[in-house]
Amino acid sequence: MYPKNIISQRQLRFAEIIREIISNTLNKNFFISSEIELGSITVSYVKLSKDFRFASVYIMPLGGFEKEKILNLINENKYLFQNAISKEKLKSKFIPKIKFFLDNTFEEAKKIEELFTNEKVIKDLK
Repeated sequence: MYPKNIISQRQLRFAEIIREIISNTLNKNFFISSEIELGSITVSYVKLSKDFRFASVYIMPLGGFEKEKILNLINENKYLFQNAISKEKLKSKFIPKIKFFLDNTFEEAKKIEELFTNEKVIKDLK
């Protein structure tokens, strides 16, 4: 019996395919919004549920500018991504319902880097 938190190879492959489809859809700039310039958006990773029905997609706009507005715009138009995924010939019973989240790993890495340059931390490390 496998532990519950181990991800299968099939989940990883399927998540990578979905990530690629979403990236391609974003690159085609289907969004027309007068208030937000989408620019370049990184799709960091996709996390699938065990039954492949739900996918959490983690994104970050280049430079992190207007990230909340962009996240809201993409979540409001997630049906475009659902359609793009459904048009692909995926070997799965379900097309996962997707929800977008901001990827904060870049910010966390920056905080850790700043901690290592702090004088108090440097003294403790020595």
